[in-house]
Amino acid sequence: MVVHRAALIVLVLSLACPGCGAARRANKADTFGWVAEGENYAPPGEGGFNVRWSKQLTNRGDARYIPVQLATAGFDSRQKRVYIGTTDGNFFAFRVDGRRLWLYDTDAQIESQPAIDEDTGELYLPSVDGFVHALDVEGDVRWKSKVSGTLRTTPVLTADAMYIVGENDVITALARDDGRVLWVYEKEPTDEITISGHAGLLLEEGRLYAAFTDGAVAAINPLDGRLLWELETATDVERRPGNVPQFFDVDTTPIIYRGTLLIASFTAGLYALDAKSGTVEWRDSTFKGVTGLALAGRMLVVSSARRGVFMLDLRSREVKWEKSPERGAPTPPVVTPTGTVIYGETQGSLFALALSDGREVARAEGGSGFSATPAVSGAFGGALSNGGQFLFLRVN
Repeated sequence: MVVHRAALIVLVLSLACPGCGAARRANKADTFGWVAEGENYAPPGEGGFNVRWSKQLTNRGDARYIPVQLATAGFDSRQKRVYIGTTDGNFFAFRVDGRRLWLYDTDAQIESQPAIDEDTGELYLPSVDGFVHALDVEGDVRWKSKVSGTLRTTPVLTADAMYIVGENDVITALARDDGRVLWVYEKEPTDEITISGHAGLLLEEGRLYAAFTDGAVAAINPLDGRLLWELETATDVERRPGNVPQFFDVDTTPIIYRGTLLIASFTAGLYALDAKSGTVEWRDSTFKGVTGLALAGRMLVVSSARRGVFMLDLRSREVKWEKSPERGAPTPPVVTPTGTVIYGETQGSLFALALSDGREVARAEGGSGFSATPAVSGAFGGALSNGGQFLFLRVN
């Protein structure tokens, strides 16, 4: 049985007119030592975003309810393009100036981000019906392969292979040249109640890291699908009397900071694991309901269905700032190269916060809130609203 997060099934049609708030320049603030310690970030909180153009990608018509949009934009900086899909099954290619180049119809919902090879312009697009569509730069189909499970995660690419995980906890490796299956790693299905959504994959230093709906976290050999290590976070969850349902999911895509793998269980809390062995370095059970993680130097930006968005110092494990939700749950956050945190709320706005102290420096409206994770690539960004409006951003 799958339980959807609040406001992630359908949203009542909003009467608010789409628009955007003007970005406000933040005061320069360098309050944390990590900025000065070579963490590849300028002083945080220097700016937000401006909406450069927007497109209505779905036909809202007179519908009383609007499907939630979960697709994330993909950017090709070499081709100066942005790609975005919708629940209608349409996949759009735009120039960064807003001119539409082509449209590809998958015949199924698109609720993920495409993987893009910027050297060749090739795209690898998952659709909810379990197909992976390999497209060339002109939108022509190179191959189409069916894998196991509903697909809502972003593929991971190497020179010869593509890896993707389905919501049924099955990881499939496909050959990039023709889409043939190279290997399959399959977890046994769980009987527990789970939350809709799934952690994506991380490929780092010859290991493929994955997290599953039963609370397991694993490192897998990308060459043959062999399990290297596995950790069961569900053993840290105290069972409630009377068989009260609990969520064991680890739905955050793993990230690595200096050899430490960071993941979050919805119920068991935030974990720091040794990336080579899976040994628990530390765990904080107070951080529950975590839905997204983003790294900013030694700082970790966290989204939580319960607490909103906050920033954690990974050395002291001290929360530096916290922004409570206004309207609905926050999406997973993204951190821009200039030191801004961007995220949306399921029934509210798209926000930009100063990384230094969590001050709001910009916001935009898209109609009916944002459930899809925003995307940033260099100076550009994008976010798809539940109403089907795509906002192309200039990141300041």
